[in-house]
Amino acid sequence: MGVKKSAYRQPVTPEGLKAIENGTLTWLDDEMYNNLNTGVLEQYLEEKNLEEAFEVSHWDTRKVLLGIAIGAVFSGVTAYIGLKLGLAISAAWYIAYVLGMALKWSPSEVNIATSATTGATHASTGFIFTFPAIFLLAADKQYWLSDGPLIVLGAGETIRLAFVGIVASMFAGFLGVMYFIIFRRVWLVEDPLPLPGFEATLKMLDIASDVSTGAVEHARESLKTIGVWTSITMLALFIIEYPLIYMKGKTIAVTDYLAGLASADGFGVASFYSKAKIHQPGEVVDGVAKGPAHYDPEQWYNPFMYTYVGVALTPSMFAIGWFMKTRVAFLVNLGTIVGWFFLVPLAVAFNVPVYEGQLGASVPLQDLPGALYASCMASAVSQSEISACGVETGAVQMYAFSKAVRFIAIGAIVGGGIFGLLKMWKTFANIFVDIGKAFKGDSGKEYMEGKGWYEWPLAHIPIFMLLTFGSMIIIFMLGDFPIMASIVFSLILLMTTFLLGAIAVRVMGETGIEPVSGTSFIVLLMLFGVFLNFNEALGLTTQEAVLLGLVGTTVFGSAISMSGTVIGDYKNSLYIGNRPYHISKGNIMGVVPGAVIGAGVAIFLANELAQGRIDLIAPQANAFATFSVIFAEGQGDLMLLLLGFMLGVFVEWATGMGTSFGLGMYLDVPHTLPMLIGGVARDRWEDKQLKPRIEAIKEKEGTVVAEKQRALILLGTFMVAAGLLTGEAFFGTESSILSFVDSLWGEDFGSSITWHFLRLGSFVMLNVMIGYLIYALFKRAGVIGGSDSQDAELVEA
Repeated sequence: MGVKKSAYRQPVTPEGLKAIENGTLTWLDDEMYNNLNTGVLEQYLEEKNLEEAFEVSHWDTRKVLLGIAIGAVFSGVTAYIGLKLGLAISAAWYIAYVLGMALKWSPSEVNIATSATTGATHASTGFIFTFPAIFLLAADKQYWLSDGPLIVLGAGETIRLAFVGIVASMFAGFLGVMYFIIFRRVWLVEDPLPLPGFEATLKMLDIASDVSTGAVEHARESLKTIGVWTSITMLALFIIEYPLIYMKGKTIAVTDYLAGLASADGFGVASFYSKAKIHQPGEVVDGVAKGPAHYDPEQWYNPFMYTYVGVALTPSMFAIGWFMKTRVAFLVNLGTIVGWFFLVPLAVAFNVPVYEGQLGASVPLQDLPGALYASCMASAVSQSEISACGVETGAVQMYAFSKAVRFIAIGAIVGGGIFGLLKMWKTFANIFVDIGKAFKGDSGKEYMEGKGWYEWPLAHIPIFMLLTFGSMIIIFMLGDFPIMASIVFSLILLMTTFLLGAIAVRVMGETGIEPVSGTSFIVLLMLFGVFLNFNEALGLTTQEAVLLGLVGTTVFGSAISMSGTVIGDYKNSLYIGNRPYHISKGNIMGVVPGAVIGAGVAIFLANELAQGRIDLIAPQANAFATFSVIFAEGQGDLMLLLLGFMLGVFVEWATGMGTSFGLGMYLDVPHTLPMLIGGVARDRWEDKQLKPRIEAIKEKEGTVVAEKQRALILLGTFMVAAGLLTGEAFFGTESSILSFVDSLWGEDFGSSITWHFLRLGSFVMLNVMIGYLIYALFKRAGVIGGSDSQDAELVEA
């Protein structure tokens, strides 16, 4: 019988096999690295861990709570980044790792604490992608129908839905962790999934175990780097975005004010720069930028009427591009390029009819601004309402993007996601065989007599499924949903979380990317198919059916996100001797605070977005809102959706990145170009700067030292990127809070010089307080001004 081999699985090396036979191979040694994902190594380490993990893997509640605190805080940061960019990328993982290294924690302690961090960070994923669609449907007029909004949120309605979503997401998060316990032995031990990119995490744990590499000092410097770049980012955004200049009852950012000074009545710097974007020439009136060029049939030859090009000064997009590198960043940008430089110009040039809910009809694009102006003027009564109607002309390319290309993008997201899952059919065709293997495992190894739990018992899973089933029914009934609809949803959740969650985790294990959006769209279609077609039998109105579908998809997204995050923690634990029981426990403990804080921030931001007080792209939420209107009212261009679906399928088939392509098409050029710049910058830096430096170290000190130095240097750049992400998220969240406070005051006081200075003083004091708290924490932890004796005391405490 030949050695089992696949595209990602290689046979064990002769030296590794010899070390395994002799029992000399151990955690983090060279032969372990040479035989990752061979299956033989993983089975050997599993047996070794069963005997020795109890001496290595120790639970420290205080350290776990610190990991949870980091994850909970950054769950809010992740919510902001996810709504702004459509990518739930978090820097909490890096920060928790380097903090553990700075405090001289063992690899086991770092791994357990960061499992709680990732649990807290990802527990609210559904609130980032799906839940905001409810607020968009209720308040954003682009989703309104001719007779008003599809959803009307009455007094206390938001609190009711938030309660249902948050509590249900907690139980779903627990269930997501529990479900993956079934597959841990099958997919990480017997036939290990590669989980591309996990080696970087493993290398950091290796570095944490070797203080002679200077890891402690480097970790301290990395944490300082985060603080410095967070401060730099917030200061830069303060200048670029904060309305600091007060003039005649209006406020404006410093950079916009300077651009206006350098502009004449119709042209100047303001025509190239406005609202934190460097862009194509635009109209300027009285030194103020008035946005993209309005369509004028007399100037049909003007290319700027057909598209919109620019670069947003967004540090977080550059940071995300740095994490992605060129290939992935380019594939996301490819969707944007196809959308803005091909589809948008075509739609404008051919005057494509698009459906406008406010008018209840399809209108040719070139005529749409005039039709909206006429409708507004017909209903306007007061002078302020007449002024709000604007002008008869408009930036038709922007309507083409929002009314036509985004439909195609939604189709591409769904098509790429579904085909990506179907493409993996061979890998999960035998999924029930894997389930059978898991349940036939030796359950006696879960608990070791006289030592404790090695792995969370499989027997708890059916018990928890029943508990979750009953709890979901009660939670949704308390949320005033009918009992039959609650029962049906609970059944669908249990099945989809298990089956689609298993498929999504399998895809993540092979590609490194979990298709949360793709699988969530499938669940939304299933829920809408049931609740909208059988709404009378289930006792639901159309609004309740839509709400239940969106809240249910929110809960599902949080559940499978937890399944995806726990696989990485389990995989690292196998290679360093940790007990899976501790990893499960850490993730489960992180769910509650992460769900509450992350969901709370996401709900607040979603409401501000829908009210128009902040500007966030929220691509998935907008896509879910669009789908809700289409399925509830049968409106929208289904041909555009079908075109996008086929395009997503093709790109997924050709590149394996169909969902990312569709996501890129949903974003605008100014927000994706910084991502591409960041990806190219990292590749060039690695090629021109890092590679020669590592080669020199390799020649002088050997491969092992060189690889550790590579990891440390890369970690330093990741800390800069983390600072960019954190700074923009903190600044954006604080600005959102102040915008909300603005709306609480009367119009006169809100625009007064008194309120302007009160607002500015509050903003400065808020950041001084946050900065002091972070400084005090770092000082106490020994990151700033620490000593070896102080570190030892902290570790022992």
